[in-house]
Amino acid sequence: MHYYRLNIHKCIIFLLFTALVIPSKAQETIVSYIKKNRGFTAIKDSAAYTNIIRLSTNELGLHELNEYYPNGNLKRHGWTKVADPRRLYLEGIIESYHNNGNLAVSAGYKHNKLSDTLKRYYENGLLKEIRFFSGSEASPNEFLFQDQHSRLIYYADSTGRQQIVNGNGKFEFKDSINSEKGQYIDGLRQGHWEGTLKKGKNKFEEWYEKGILSKGTSTDSMGNVHHYTQRDVQPEYPGGIKNLMIFIAQNYKYPKEALNAKVSGQLLISFVIEKNGLANEFEVINDLGYGTAASGIAVLKKAEKWTPGYQYGMPVRVQYSIPIRLNTAPAPN
Repeated sequence: MHYYRLNIHKCIIFLLFTALVIPSKAQETIVSYIKKNRGFTAIKDSAAYTNIIRLSTNELGLHELNEYYPNGNLKRHGWTKVADPRRLYLEGIIESYHNNGNLAVSAGYKHNKLSDTLKRYYENGLLKEIRFFSGSEASPNEFLFQDQHSRLIYYADSTGRQQIVNGNGKFEFKDSINSEKGQYIDGLRQGHWEGTLKKGKNKFEEWYEKGILSKGTSTDSMGNVHHYTQRDVQPEYPGGIKNLMIFIAQNYKYPKEALNAKVSGQLLISFVIEKNGLANEFEVINDLGYGTAASGIAVLKKAEKWTPGYQYGMPVRVQYSIPIRLNTAPAPN
């Protein structure tokens, strides 16, 4: 089943009170082994990549971040304000690499959000696109439609054939699943656009005015027509994420075994918001043991039904990741 992934690591759920963990001065780096589902493992051979954060900071107060593929090739290099692999706070130039060693992405971040210039490269080393983000408006979130927050300055296909130069030109994209084409003027979408989704099963048409979508119409595989004015609409919990945080804090049941063992730390649980708004397919990405993850899933199952996510006016399955921080320390006066 296909779903869209949405990480909301900024929405930390504080059940009790968080404790500040200060690493030893003798410790120079924090080394973490990350699984494919973004969870952590103590076994290097089972990791999708290795994350290394240097504890000492540069003149800007930033920690150096390096990530490596299992074969030792560099996967990502950059800087973070927080020396915690579970909640990176990106700042400055972040570079990602293909496994063959060629640069994949070079992006500027400000306050953990895309800012300034982003460049993408094909695996063969050719430049794919250049985008300019202004005002740090767009969060690094793969669910969001990037054109809402940026101008496309340059685009070329994998053979090097240029389509967009200086923000102008006709854009055409096609892979084994989706396709779309339309016009860019001054880096913004303009006029009539059209494309296909899911190997041609769904079709859509859109109309833009200086990058703003004025209307869109999609037709699904059953012939149903959907009208929309936003390409991407995220799922929403009743009252917002803050209400979900409050619900979890009020209803989470700390397992007796965890209390006796004085377990503290952060759970990370992912789940899918189905097209009908129900939460499903719970997966524990980071477990603290002693039944803490089972209690986290139990409270999420009791939460209210969500408003589902939409793309092109059609409901879609969206994956969320929820961090739940636990602390057995007594509350301060």
